[in-house]
Amino acid sequence: MKIITYIFILFFFAIGLTSSCKSSKQTLIKPKPNWVLNRPVNTDYYVGIGTATKNERTLDYQQIAKKNALDDLVSEIKVTVSTNSVLKQVQNNLDFNQQFNASTKVTALNTVEHFDVVDSWENATEFWIYYRLSKAEYEALKRKKMQVQIDRAEDFMNRADLLTIHSEYVQILHMKIQALIALQNYLNEDIYGDYRGKNVKLVNEIFNSIQDQLYSVKFKTSINQTKGVVGKTLPSFDAIATIADRNIIANLPLKAGSDGASIESFDRTETDEKGVSTFTNSRVQGVGSTQFLRIGIDVEKIIATDSLNGILKSILLSMQPPTASIKVATDALKIYVDAEELNLSNPMNQNFIEPIVKKDLSQNGCTLVGNKNEADYIVKIRANTQSQGAIWGNMQGAAVDITFSIIDTKTSLETFKDSQNVKGFQTTNETAGLDAYKKSVNELNKKLLPLLNRALFSGGN
Repeated sequence: MKIITYIFILFFFAIGLTSSCKSSKQTLIKPKPNWVLNRPVNTDYYVGIGTATKNERTLDYQQIAKKNALDDLVSEIKVTVSTNSVLKQVQNNLDFNQQFNASTKVTALNTVEHFDVVDSWENATEFWIYYRLSKAEYEALKRKKMQVQIDRAEDFMNRADLLTIHSEYVQILHMKIQALIALQNYLNEDIYGDYRGKNVKLVNEIFNSIQDQLYSVKFKTSINQTKGVVGKTLPSFDAIATIADRNIIANLPLKAGSDGASIESFDRTETDEKGVSTFTNSRVQGVGSTQFLRIGIDVEKIIATDSLNGILKSILLSMQPPTASIKVATDALKIYVDAEELNLSNPMNQNFIEPIVKKDLSQNGCTLVGNKNEADYIVKIRANTQSQGAIWGNMQGAAVDITFSIIDTKTSLETFKDSQNVKGFQTTNETAGLDAYKKSVNELNKKLLPLLNRALFSGGN
């Protein structure tokens, strides 16, 4: 009996101890501080408040709150665009604005250092943390980092001046771009630096220097005009790049293109040691009596290996250096359609596929000819149906096999081939075959005709 009594005493003692511990823990939870209830405002500091919810899925709630606090602090750092900066010239462009907003946040994050943890607070379900950053210290650190980049930019520009423009044209351009990269996080600033013995607006000076260098190039092409056929590759030609004093420029990336989508060019090449580049891969995409192929510096290729941010890359690509123009007189593709359409291997009173193909080719600017010898390409259509036998009851099935091919009349080579199979159903084999032809029209428009046009206008040779 004494043992039972002793056990009961221990049990109630344990309950009391647990209750006491819980009560003690509850008393340790501080009430919400004022900075949780009301966001602090301080003219001398940037403030960041971060919070996270506690639960079994967010074991790293403290890290989440700290990240949120840092993001909140950075959002208080307002970045303005100086009226004399390069960015002011493009600030009305929506794309530039979006890139600028994203870039400035990254720059601010990289500049934020030495912030203080003022306080933290938590209860059973929440964790809060309070950061602050001295505005004066932030600006001092920002100026210090900016000066390091200004010194780098000045060094690149001075080294570029030691090179010879006609023999080291691309290297000079790369150095000037590196000078800009050094300052790309500060394009919104009105930055001054020493260059050629003068105190200048450094970013503007570098941009003007790059633009002047791009505009100093002149091109001479081996032809001034040529003839082209839609879908066919244009005749090859050469282009020579020279600097203003007639010295040739070696290893200069060039590209060909047109004002619109009328001429497609895959030519991206470089000048050789004699300043010559050969263009072999341009073709006419659309009909037009006269079009222009333009040859110019491939700025995109020049900056491809450099670590530019989106803003700087967009500004450099928006520059439009001089080009050389080649006049292209274009003719439509001449097409001969060779069609044979059979139903159960027998001729039909009318063709179903041929008129649709001819209409589509005409609408895409092709000229249909009645003589193979006059054609650039022969479009060959072969179609025939085969009985599939009884399907159910009196219903018969038939399938039409349709094959398209393109033959280049100059080389006699088949440059494209594709096919499709469509089934039809009716009470007789013959009418089932006709039904298959009728149903093939939709499939034709969805599959074969787009493939046919792509093969023709992307160049069959």
